[in-house]
Amino acid sequence: MGRDISVLLVEDSQDDADLLIWELKRGGYNPQSRRVASAAEFTAALDGQAWDVILCDYTMPGFSGADALRLLHERGLDIPFIFVSGTLTEEMAVAAMRAGAHDYIVKDRIKRLVPAVERELRDVAARREQRRDRAEREAAERRFREVLAMAPDAIVATDESFRITIYNRAAETLFGYASEEVFGQPLDLLVPARYLDAHRGHMADIAAAQGATRRMNERIDIVGKCKDGREFPAEAAISKFAEAGSSTFMTVIRDVSERRAMEAQLRQSQRMEAVGQLTGGLAHDFNNLLTIVIGNLDLVTESLDKPEEAANLARTALDAALRGATLTRQLLAFARRQPLEPKAFDMNRLVEETLALLRRTLGEQVEIETKFSPDLHPVLADRAQIESALANLAINARDAMPNGGCLCMETANKMLDEDYAAVNPGVEPGSYVMLAVSDSGTGIDPDVVERVFDPFFTTKAAGQGTGLGLSMVYGFAKQSGGHVKIYSELGHGTTVRLYLPRADASASPSDTPEPAEPAVRATGIKVLVVEDSEQVRKVAVNNLAGLGYIVTEASGGQEALNCLEADETIDLLFTDVVMPGGMSGPELAEKARVLRPGLKVLFTSGYAEIAIENGSAFGLKGHLLSKPYRKRDLALKLREVIEAEDDLA
Repeated sequence: MGRDISVLLVEDSQDDADLLIWELKRGGYNPQSRRVASAAEFTAALDGQAWDVILCDYTMPGFSGADALRLLHERGLDIPFIFVSGTLTEEMAVAAMRAGAHDYIVKDRIKRLVPAVERELRDVAARREQRRDRAEREAAERRFREVLAMAPDAIVATDESFRITIYNRAAETLFGYASEEVFGQPLDLLVPARYLDAHRGHMADIAAAQGATRRMNERIDIVGKCKDGREFPAEAAISKFAEAGSSTFMTVIRDVSERRAMEAQLRQSQRMEAVGQLTGGLAHDFNNLLTIVIGNLDLVTESLDKPEEAANLARTALDAALRGATLTRQLLAFARRQPLEPKAFDMNRLVEETLALLRRTLGEQVEIETKFSPDLHPVLADRAQIESALANLAINARDAMPNGGCLCMETANKMLDEDYAAVNPGVEPGSYVMLAVSDSGTGIDPDVVERVFDPFFTTKAAGQGTGLGLSMVYGFAKQSGGHVKIYSELGHGTTVRLYLPRADASASPSDTPEPAEPAVRATGIKVLVVEDSEQVRKVAVNNLAGLGYIVTEASGGQEALNCLEADETIDLLFTDVVMPGGMSGPELAEKARVLRPGLKVLFTSGYAEIAIENGSAFGLKGHLLSKPYRKRDLALKLREVIEAEDDLA
């Protein structure tokens, strides 16, 4: 079966036309042909169907081959056009080729016909493929330009010299430059001067990267600079395209000013969602504690005639209540809302003292190793919170070594530079004191390790943990101006590094423990207690009376002012911060000091936000005792206020 081919014969001789068809059949073709001999027939044939090849006599009565070639070109058709003539001279052939013919055949050399047709069919197929490729490429480029123009994000592309070659409409809006102002300009034009070195270094790293020709989604946080000098935070996604030995760098830039402003709200929402996920578990823990408190106090009321038994029951209730307060502090810690009292102290000494208390808890199967830096800087942090964090990390390490192992605690001075801060968002470059806790335990699955600081996330069995331990460590570190990092490998153990701010060189470590009880009991000192909750007020009044103070009480601000006007012997005002009735604790203190200049004031509050900044954001001028507090805490704070030369700071 021959190869099908459609042939338009422009020939006035039927015999010559038959000869050409015969030669094509002899060459393996199955020609479907039509013979025409005039301009009208030729144009009708062109309009009527598509042809694979045109075989045209050069000289015909009333219609020449040159006329046919011209008509073909006028229609813009790319069909192989071959002259076949017995009268074609060399000069005529040259003229025909210049006019656009693809080949010519002299009739006495008809054997050249089939090779010429095959060659021209290949050539026209190649030309058509090139045109398709070019059309597709041009269409893709048009779509690309349209996409760039419509893209909501700024898109900026550069060549290998980092000179701008593409700059879309969103980029014009974002940066304020028109496209004609930036084409050919260095990318530095869009970067603040102080960030140029870091920016150039990052782009050089991408340019030098080996491997794939396209490095997609290389994301960095940048700061952009507008034409008017305004700066804005942005996120840049960088792609490298390598083709034909040259590279193009495409950067998609998004202004994240609004997103940054919303991040705090989003984080709060995420925390609340996390709290909601474990509400049942927390309610379980609190209800257990309240059951202990309520049950034991019920029993106390029934055992008043048995003092020793009543005392034991009361102590059990107190312990449960204190555990409830600890759980509250853990919740505040991961939310970075617990009040801190940072002081300079010796980390090495704290670790030694904490380990002495933990050895029995960790068990004999755990071997403890310490690596203390002999020249460790004093650390500036809340000592009690570090003790709690250290205990959490040590117990987690123990649990990761069910068959025993090695627990190592290491301290060192560390300088976290700008390169480290660049890959660890939220870290401020500077000098830190590092505490590392390492174990030789089971390690953490890579899919899990990124979640270990999430609130309420735990791999322990139900009832063996709230999932607040590591999140408390993380929250405390961040609130203290520090940083925490975890490294783990399955089967090889885990290391948690806690970085805390170094104290100023002028600060001297203070590790003197607080006295177990107040050194001096109150004698003759009169205190005015102002608290809107009757039950809370009664607790404060009874505690103060038990400490030897003379106590007067009031339920609100105006009543307290009346007491101060009536009794000039009141030495100290002990007031809640937030109270109903239109007068807050700070407002009461201000009016009280107008009546009684120099009056000592101690504030108290159960609101974490007030405690975090020691009440400064709420207008407090004086000392603050956070709820819940014990009798011992109240005694120590009162002694501090009484002995202070000026408590208005």
